[in-house]
Amino acid sequence: MPADIDNKPASSETGNNKVNNQGKGVSISDGDFRKLDHRGLLSKRERQNISCRSDTVLKAHEDLTKGDGGIRDLSHAKEMIRRLSNDTGGNVTATKSHFQLSSTAYGVRMLSRDISNTKVELEVENLLIVTKKHDVSLIYLTRELVEWLLIHFPKITVYVGKEFINSTKFGAEDIYKDSKCRERRIKYWDREFIAEHDNFFDLIVTLGGDGTVLFVSSVFQKHVPPVLSFSLGSLGFLTNYQFEYFKEDLRNILNNKIKTNLRMRLQCTIYKRRPTVIDKNTGKKICVTEIVAKHQVLNELTIDRGPSPFISMLELYGDNSLLTVAQADGIIIASPTGSTAYSLSAGGPLVYPTVNAITVTPICPHTLSFRPIILPDSMNLKVKVSLKSRATAWAAFDGKSRLELKKGDFIKIQASPYSFPTVEAHSTEFIDSISRTLNWNVREQQRSFTHMLSRKNQEKYASDACNVDDGEDEEFDEELLLDPANEENEDTTVNDDIESEDAIEEEPLVATVSSTMSRRTSIDNRPPQANFTI
Repeated sequence: MPADIDNKPASSETGNNKVNNQGKGVSISDGDFRKLDHRGLLSKRERQNISCRSDTVLKAHEDLTKGDGGIRDLSHAKEMIRRLSNDTGGNVTATKSHFQLSSTAYGVRMLSRDISNTKVELEVENLLIVTKKHDVSLIYLTRELVEWLLIHFPKITVYVGKEFINSTKFGAEDIYKDSKCRERRIKYWDREFIAEHDNFFDLIVTLGGDGTVLFVSSVFQKHVPPVLSFSLGSLGFLTNYQFEYFKEDLRNILNNKIKTNLRMRLQCTIYKRRPTVIDKNTGKKICVTEIVAKHQVLNELTIDRGPSPFISMLELYGDNSLLTVAQADGIIIASPTGSTAYSLSAGGPLVYPTVNAITVTPICPHTLSFRPIILPDSMNLKVKVSLKSRATAWAAFDGKSRLELKKGDFIKIQASPYSFPTVEAHSTEFIDSISRTLNWNVREQQRSFTHMLSRKNQEKYASDACNVDDGEDEEFDEELLLDPANEENEDTTVNDDIESEDAIEEEPLVATVSSTMSRRTSIDNRPPQANFTI
């Protein structure tokens, strides 16, 4: 997150997006500091440095969460990040004390949590619509969506694909007449237009499936505006909104604060090996490599053997250290979002989208002990075609832009500074999607065998069942949590206890009502939609 914020253009800090944080204040325990100080293991200067450092971390996080505003804007968040490493000259690796390092790490985690809980109020002026190609019915749905936007949001300029310019099915002139729109607020986009207008659009609406969302990622190779995806495809891991309710959903999203999932992308840099050069002065051989391409992928990087009958031999490096040599049909480097795609089919694990991690999954490895592994997003990976390989390899980026890798060629993979924000429909959308599409942990319930009983035993069973109360299905209106560790800190004033208990119980009650409403809407076949701030 800090890298993503620092790379944000300065103009966006005071732009149209207003930021508000919903996190709670957090305190850091100084138990470790007291233990070291009590044992006399710290000098006076060390005590002052550590105490000052701890105060800096605490004050930085408290400044983020105090008051009604929380994180006021992106420039405020950047200032807090600088303050977390202020006394080391902006270099956290210069920390000399373990307690100092631990406190800083805790402050960064809390800051990351607060940023993930931040809700943004959109002020949309330029809205981009991406429609799945080769489906005529979606053209008419696009027409209906554009007409509704022109009527109800007169300040929004709608951009549709350039292929709609001369489309009689779309009929821009007819839309102007039907919506009684005097201004020409329907414009057209292509890849060149997006490349020349970075950070221009305020919201993207996709009409299609997961492939349409991946197409948006391939077009926006730098900053990506929030993406609202309507499920008009086959599976729909990334499309959590139903087009039947687009009027209600868009009205709420455009008029309320929203929460986005900042999905991590992978930055893949391709290096080609060039002929060896000999230094005339020293006579040493110099290996020359050249950067030929760079891709930001949302799902995965796949390196396989291609049409070759031989298995590939790929060297996997992590932070310049050789991890393993993969002899297999190929290898998949997947993001958390891509854990439900090709990696899952190859036996990889499911990874929650907000977990910053990189998954390495082999494709039909030669050794059965080569199992998938999850690596931290801070690790820089490199996959190189071994010089001992019997054939070349082929790389694909989100299933596209296929490229041949010869012996000595390699690809460097790291967490991209440009995340892919998707508008969150509800807090459990990932679990709901894998349950819906994969039948995750779905099993048949134990059946009752009472139908095989005689009438006399059926009546006896029914009578006995009414008198048994095992409490398994009992529902409660409230839940009281007891924490023995806090008993010694209890206040003796009864009124204060009552007020504090009311304050503590207030938030769980809201969560209970919210979860109940979500269950009721699911029963009505109406999936829960955007997570709004009221």
